[in-house]
Amino acid sequence: METKIIEKTLVAAHSFKTTLEKIGEAVGVVPEQIYNELQKQGLEPVGPQIWNYIGCDGKMETEFQLNVCVPVAKKGTDTEFVKFVELEEYNCVSHTFTGAWSEFAQVYDDLLGKMSKEGYELKWTNREVYHHCDFEDQSKCVTEIQIEVAS
Repeated sequence: METKIIEKTLVAAHSFKTTLEKIGEAVGVVPEQIYNELQKQGLEPVGPQIWNYIGCDGKMETEFQLNVCVPVAKKGTDTEFVKFVELEEYNCVSHTFTGAWSEFAQVYDDLLGKMSKEGYELKWTNREVYHHCDFEDQSKCVTEIQIEVAS
């Protein structure tokens, strides 16, 4: 666990409302559609996917805003599905986790417990940066969890 500031990042993003119960429906599907749009526009991704959670309280049934983002070097043309936006600078506590996404509930519980003990003030947004995705063997997945904190 470390505190860091993530610089502004230009991304191709698709935003929608979902719940933790339904989030699995977006896995693979939404990123593929973003990558297809980038390919149509002749744009290359320049970093790993970023899933930006806004208003997620950890309860399975609570609806929240999810922005699935792919970093790009230059802005493309907005479509009905993809918008090119700049993610603002992000002050966060970061933790890199290697393992299955099904273990995230415990990882978040542990991380939030440590943050509470250390007196961090949460801003109630978080990001997951998918550095390595292995759908065959999720124990090999590498995900950076970033939880926004007050500066």
